[in-house]
Amino acid sequence: MSPGQNQGQKSFRVPPQNLEAEKALLGSIMLRPETLHEIVDIVNPAIFYSEKHSLICKTILELWSGTNPVDLLSVSSRLKETAGLDQVGGTSYIADLVNVVPSAGNVRYYAELVNNKYLLRRLIDASHHIMEMGFDEAGDLDEILDRAEKKIFEVTNMTQLKSYLELKEALGEAWERLDALHKSKAELRGITTGFRDLDSLLAGFQKSDLIILAARPSMGKTALALDIARQTAVKSNTSVCIFSLEMSAQQLVDRMLAAEAQVNSWNLRTGRITSDDDFLRIRNSLDRLSTAPIYIDDMPGNNILKMRSVARRVKSEKNLGLIVVDYLQLMVPTNSRGSDSTVQQVTEISRSLKNLARELDVPVLALSQLNRAVEQRGGRPRLSDLRDSGCLAGDTLLTLADSGRRVPIRELAGKSKIRILAMNTDRKIQSFAASKIFASGTKQIFELSLRSGRFIKASANHQFLTLQGWKRLDELTLNEKIVVLDLPKTNEQGVAWDEIRLISPLGQEEVFDATVPGAHNFVANDIVVHNSIEQDADVVMFIHREDKYKEDSLRPNIAEILVEKHRNGPVGKVELYFDDKKTTFVNLEKSDFSEFSGTPGNQGPQEVGAF
Repeated sequence: MSPGQNQGQKSFRVPPQNLEAEKALLGSIMLRPETLHEIVDIVNPAIFYSEKHSLICKTILELWSGTNPVDLLSVSSRLKETAGLDQVGGTSYIADLVNVVPSAGNVRYYAELVNNKYLLRRLIDASHHIMEMGFDEAGDLDEILDRAEKKIFEVTNMTQLKSYLELKEALGEAWERLDALHKSKAELRGITTGFRDLDSLLAGFQKSDLIILAARPSMGKTALALDIARQTAVKSNTSVCIFSLEMSAQQLVDRMLAAEAQVNSWNLRTGRITSDDDFLRIRNSLDRLSTAPIYIDDMPGNNILKMRSVARRVKSEKNLGLIVVDYLQLMVPTNSRGSDSTVQQVTEISRSLKNLARELDVPVLALSQLNRAVEQRGGRPRLSDLRDSGCLAGDTLLTLADSGRRVPIRELAGKSKIRILAMNTDRKIQSFAASKIFASGTKQIFELSLRSGRFIKASANHQFLTLQGWKRLDELTLNEKIVVLDLPKTNEQGVAWDEIRLISPLGQEEVFDATVPGAHNFVANDIVVHNSIEQDADVVMFIHREDKYKEDSLRPNIAEILVEKHRNGPVGKVELYFDDKKTTFVNLEKSDFSEFSGTPGNQGPQEVGAF
């Protein structure tokens, strides 16, 4: 055989793959789906060489992410529904996958075999790209090298499987870094928050609850969440899992250490600790935090599948008690399309977090960024600022499901558990209970007129269902079609499409909205309209600090924690003192402060979380 022939054969070599391992992996998952959370960090459709194996994996993950059973029957049925059963070889092939499994207990080993072959294929692909770049003699060398480095880095990152970081692993590094810098120059039904008045109002965080903590930037969302996590772990020895999508684990450690030690946060981060008392407090705090069961995942751009996998592992290994997510808008949705709006994506994420809270039976504290409407309007934040789903004019008609009577939404405001019409997942109109109908303030509204003669008056950010999914009113165009109530000739009510004829600006009006759990929409003026993330939450809290908006505020550093929604209890307001130098909140005693000045009295604020 000539060298040329040998070279030609090499160029047509089969890429690295292990079809038997792929079969064993898929079969093991269907036999023992409870092991999926152990391998979801590396298993996805892309790692399979066989296209039919990739399709089967995609189907399994879709079933699992929807908390559906994963087995031979469910996988075959879902593939049949999506016209994919014949593509994979029919039910007999899926049955063979289950039958040929050597040992389902080796699922992690099979997953690593398949993933390793995938990484080799990615490396080959990256090499081909780099080779093509090398032949581009006209290109800028630095740019080519940067792109080549990025290609290799992408493959390298895939081999570094992310896991949660135990706090005590990072505390040693924190002390060493601080030392080097210096030398170089209950009684509750739920989980305690560490804040007496907040615990009194909420009875602690309850199992399976989704708690939304929302505020504009720099109000102290992360600081409050870390205070709650730290005190829950230190005082109650409750395991806490923190998913930080914005700050690194080391930054969180620095913050928690400064708050626990009650020392200046900036001085700690820069090593400017000179007081022996401060060093002693830091040393003692290191000892306390080292035994605190806090686990950190700081992967940026995290999604619910990976977070669920980590949370399940912490739950099974460490008896998880609380999950903290910082913050909602930075999470990557798993099922949304490119055309989905930000509100739709956040809606999907919040719903997934609520499902996670229920599945693991732990409270989930999720931070959320408020839109600029709060600053533009002034005053305290409210639920409509969180939802960003828009509002409707007061004369908008809702249809009562029991009687068919159409009633202006303003007349229903303040009432709850009223059954109105909404669209189900099969796009049929049926009766749903509105848990809350309420006024949302005053907003600029527009009139949306349709070809059929239907019309509705809504704010610019209210969403309507189009052929491309939910869209805000200010994203709609003339002649675009939206979903409306079909006026049937039969008793079964469905939906139809109606064409937009005109969008006209009106003036400022008092506006209203409704919360419809389960449907996430309702029928208004015979048009299907959307509502949003607030309905998934059991508790919604806002942070409001007057001194952030008024330089001459008489209440500096006083933070109002506004509990605007409490599904199973009262709403109200709790005041805390924010120590900006230590980036921590402390309980506030009215007797410790002048009535209006917000200036600490002789005793000052209590120690963090003191009871």
